[in-house]
Amino acid sequence: MKPAVNRRQFLGGAALAAPGLLAGGGAASAAGPLSRPERAARPRRTMYFNDARHYYLYAFEPPMTMEDAWRPVDELVETSVDTLIYGVETGGGLFSDTKVGRRAMSQTLPFDSAYYWRAWYNMQSLIDRGLDPLRVLIDRAHERQLEFIISMRMGGAPRDPRYVIGTSGPAAGGGGRLENNMDFAHPWVRDTQFSWMEELASYPAEGIEYDFAFTPFYFKPSEVERYTPLMTAYVRRLSEMIRSKGKNRIVGARVFPTEAMNRSLGLDVKTWVEEKLVDYLAPLYYGYFLLDPNLPFESLVELARPAGAEVYPVLQPYFMQHEKHASSAMLRAAIANYWAKGADGLIVAPWFTWPFREEERALLTDIGDPEAVKERTKHYFVSPRQEDAANLGYGHPLPLRLEGNSPKSSPVPFHIADDCRSDRVGRTRLLLKVRNLVTADNLELSLNGSSLAGEPMRRTSHRYDFQWLEYTLSKVLPGPGENVLSARLASRPEGLGGEVTIDQVEILVEYDGPRSISARPDVL
Repeated sequence: MKPAVNRRQFLGGAALAAPGLLAGGGAASAAGPLSRPERAARPRRTMYFNDARHYYLYAFEPPMTMEDAWRPVDELVETSVDTLIYGVETGGGLFSDTKVGRRAMSQTLPFDSAYYWRAWYNMQSLIDRGLDPLRVLIDRAHERQLEFIISMRMGGAPRDPRYVIGTSGPAAGGGGRLENNMDFAHPWVRDTQFSWMEELASYPAEGIEYDFAFTPFYFKPSEVERYTPLMTAYVRRLSEMIRSKGKNRIVGARVFPTEAMNRSLGLDVKTWVEEKLVDYLAPLYYGYFLLDPNLPFESLVELARPAGAEVYPVLQPYFMQHEKHASSAMLRAAIANYWAKGADGLIVAPWFTWPFREEERALLTDIGDPEAVKERTKHYFVSPRQEDAANLGYGHPLPLRLEGNSPKSSPVPFHIADDCRSDRVGRTRLLLKVRNLVTADNLELSLNGSSLAGEPMRRTSHRYDFQWLEYTLSKVLPGPGENVLSARLASRPEGLGGEVTIDQVEILVEYDGPRSISARPDVL
C-alpha cells in the first residue's frame, strides 16, 4: 500500500522534489542516512532545534517510555519541518551512550536538581534496555520521514581547566566569562573534541552541525588574528572526517549574524563556504533569545550564494524581553523579512510554548513557504539592544535617547517585506513608545526623509511613565526593504530639561480580505 503523503510533504513539495524521503523508515535506519539529492534539486529545508533538555529529558519522569523518548520527533510530524536538529552537548557532556566522551550530567552526581536527575535517569533507563538515547531519536526520525542533524557546541566540550583561555574578560553567550572558555590554540582541546565528533559522525544521521554561536570566545583576544587560520584548518579536518563517514553528509555551522563579527572572533566563514567546508550557515547570537525581525545576516548570504552554500537564520521566540512570547503576527513579520533578506530556509529555536498548541503547530506550518505569510497581517518591530551582543558587533538602535535642542536626527533603521502601497493593504500604522515625553515637546519624526508631521497621529499617556504615539500612515509609507525612521528632539518647553527615550518602534501592516461571518469592526 502506498504511504499517505503527510501535510509537511504536501506543503513543502518534498514528495516531488525529494522522492527518496518517502522510503520506508526501517530501511533508511538500517542503511544509514537518507540519501540527499543534489543541492539544485533539494526542496526548501525547514528545521527545528531541540536542545535535548528543557522540552525533553528534563520534562519526563523516569523510566522513560518509548512514546516519551520519541516525542521530539513525533511532535513535528504533520508540520512543514523536514529536519530535526538535536543539541547533543551540555555542561561538558553528551546526550548519548558515548564510549569516547563523557555523558551529560555525569559530573554532577549526586544530584541536587530534580531536572538533572530526570535527564540522567531517563537516559539511563534507555541504556539499561540496550538502547542508545541518540540512536533512538535518529531511527525514529527516519521512520517518520525526517532528516536528523546532530548539533555540537564547539565551545562546550570537552573541558579541562588546564586549557582555558585564562585572560580576564567579559561574559557573553553561553560560555560565561572569557577566561573560563576553552582555548582552541591548545592541541588537546582540538584533538579531544575531534575524537568526540568522530564518534558522533559514526551515527546514521544526515549531518553534523558545528555550534560556534554558543560562545564567542575561542582564543585569547590578542591571539585571535594569529589563530584564525588554525580554526579554519580544524574545521577543514572535521569536515573531511564527517564526509568520509557517509555519502552526501550535511555539514552546517551556527555562527554569528555578520561576516565581520565572525571574523573578529576567529571564525573565517568566508573561507569555510568558499572551500565548501560547510553546506550551510545558521546565524544567531546565543543568549539573545529575542525575536529580531531585522537580523542582519545579509553579508552571510552574499558569501554563501556564490559558493553554493545555504543560509538558515534562527527564529527566536520572545518579544522585547525574555518570557514574553512574540505574537503570531510578529513571527510572520520576521519570517517574511528573513525570506526577503535571502534565507534558503529557517530554523525554529526552542523556547516557544511547549507542549505545542495549535498556535505553535500553525507556526511550524507557516515557516515552510514564503507564500504562506505573503499577504497576511504582520507586526514588525525594532528589537532592543543587549550590551554583551552590542560589544561584539551585534547592536540595535533602541533604546534611543534624545537630548533637547539636538541639531542632528538619530536614525532607527528597520526592514519590512511588504509593499504598503499595495491596494491589498488596508492600513499601515507606526507606533512609538516614548518615555519622559510631554505634549509640548517638539519631537520631529521623518520616515525615509519625509516628515510625518502631516500624518494623523493619536497620542495616549500611560500614567506618568510614557506615551504611545500612533501614526496612521497614508502619504508617507515604508517601502519593501530597508527603511529609516529619523527622530530629533528639536525643543522642550520652558522649565523642562533632560532627555526623552524611544523604547519601542513598531510597524503594523494589516491586509484587507474576507472576514468570518461572526466578525465585525472593533467596538467599544
